[in-house]
Amino acid sequence: MSAGASTAERLRQFLRELAPAARAMLLRELERGSFSGENFPGLDLILEELRELQRGSETPAAVPRIEGLDRRLFQPLTPFLVDEGSSEKMRGRIARSSLGNIWTWIERDLMVEGIKAQADQLSAAVLREDAAEAQRLTAAFQDRFVAEAEKVLKENTSDRKSRQKLVSQLGGEGVLDDLLDVITVLKIRDALAALSQRMPQQIKNLSETELQTVRALFEHPAVQRASVFPYALALLFSRLSFPPQILRLAVAAAETDSAPRVAETSYAFAVDLVVDEIGRQAARIPLGLRARTTGEVCASIKKFHDYSRALNTELDVSIDTRWTKQLAQLRTDLARLLRSKIDGLPGQVRRLLRPRKKEEIVPGSELDPHEVGDIENALEVLGACRLAAGEIALNEITLRLSSELETCLDNATQALLESIRQASDSDRPFRQSQLDAAVRFCAKIFGKRYAELLSKAAGVALQNERRSA
Repeated sequence: MSAGASTAERLRQFLRELAPAARAMLLRELERGSFSGENFPGLDLILEELRELQRGSETPAAVPRIEGLDRRLFQPLTPFLVDEGSSEKMRGRIARSSLGNIWTWIERDLMVEGIKAQADQLSAAVLREDAAEAQRLTAAFQDRFVAEAEKVLKENTSDRKSRQKLVSQLGGEGVLDDLLDVITVLKIRDALAALSQRMPQQIKNLSETELQTVRALFEHPAVQRASVFPYALALLFSRLSFPPQILRLAVAAAETDSAPRVAETSYAFAVDLVVDEIGRQAARIPLGLRARTTGEVCASIKKFHDYSRALNTELDVSIDTRWTKQLAQLRTDLARLLRSKIDGLPGQVRRLLRPRKKEEIVPGSELDPHEVGDIENALEVLGACRLAAGEIALNEITLRLSSELETCLDNATQALLESIRQASDSDRPFRQSQLDAAVRFCAKIFGKRYAELLSKAAGVALQNERRSA
């Protein structure tokens, strides 16, 4: 890490380097101290970072969490949380960022009186490990929140001015929409908890046997209630290793794979969930391109492809529906975005790797590493587009670009190998940087094995040049 890195960033780096078990133990002890009233500068930052690392850990530690009143209140929402909002509100999908706004509103405006006393009672129950009392206090707080929130909503959504005031307090229309979902989930939390206990924690493959079991669960009268059913589907969606398999339940329940006929059933919401997730993946791609998080961009392109293909495989979408129209628009927009990212790649590579005369090279200079990195990232995106071309309508352009790049790199590498053999001390660094860039580009187009062979050839050429000198 650079010497100029901030204290906060150095602290984050230190926490990331801890073993998962050590992070979990540290988190537990800090939360225990926080509950006991201990505090010190930076505690909130450390707790936030540790919690984020725990959420992202592939192997969650066995050390149990100590949860505060806010986390206890929102615990039933876990299966419905998403990392970002959407252009259109979707039932059963709550932006994680909204929870902070809602809790601030609760503390500041909704439940000012008594909230500290309830938090202290919960802390005491947790610290003495009285799980039953902690659960009773949590349920009572959840019921109180629902009652008071519904009262405020009833009083403040009757006219435009009062509604706008509530939106301002919450921090946006999206947060208000999510608040309605939060209230609904908390009201039906017992029904969802009962369903959750009967449903496997993770369903790797919704095969025929598992499908019949899940279908029986969804035919229970408590689940069939209109207020519960969409959230039950969202819960199942969160348990599937490959979420689009939820379409199999919709098809089985409707007894047809015809999209228009499925749309007439309550299981249409399962298709809505899949289309919504396709839209979320599409929305992440431009954000990732701007942030230069190429790995995340490629992962989103792959998910867009896989989810879209599953939709077309499981459902007969030969007749236009709102889903086919949504998907067509998403494909068009994504194809336009990705085309603008990859269309000029052959020209960029050709310009960067063009063999230069010695007079054109500033002695000791090298290629701009940022420019090389940008092209390398774009080539990786092209690779992802090539694999997903059928679902993004990019077949023609990816084939053309791949062919042009293969020809360009094949010609450029031969010329660069020859130029490095004849390089002098003044222009050798530049030619070497060109050859290094060519190796990196070839790894993206031809594969790592080809790049390794090219790198060895470059080493031999450089060694022969030095012997001649």
